[in-house]
Amino acid sequence: MLRWRLYDCFPAHCAKDFAGWRGGRAQVGSDAEGGLLLHYNQRAYVGIGFTPTQMKTFRHSQEQSWMREKMDMTTVRIRVRNDRHIVTFHYSLDGKNWIQHPWQMEVSGLHHNVFGGFASLQPGIYSAGTGTVTMRDFQYRALA
Repeated sequence: MLRWRLYDCFPAHCAKDFAGWRGGRAQVGSDAEGGLLLHYNQRAYVGIGFTPTQMKTFRHSQEQSWMREKMDMTTVRIRVRNDRHIVTFHYSLDGKNWIQHPWQMEVSGLHHNVFGGFASLQPGIYSAGTGTVTMRDFQYRALA
């Protein structure tokens, strides 16, 4: 279990060179935001994040504020699948019913020839704000 009280942190690295990541469960306290990203570096990432009142979408290293979706929750399960450079996020508020994020993201351009650094696209978690975000139950499963 990771329990952080951080202020606008850069994503923590969870794994390297992955195809599919099952994600985990996040508990978001008041005045906090937490989520799951796939990132190459600070200038190249995609992901989704949650506050107690809304879901946020990140693409091209920016929040897509027009995609904010209102939802009241304190616990959310998140999973991500990167299948041939097409990233699909799913989330569940009850742990049983999974909802596919409405926007799949193409990430084949997030690589060394564009951003340098000889890195690879990696899953990451983030926490921002003044509250607490608790993340647990991380699972990784390679695509067959």
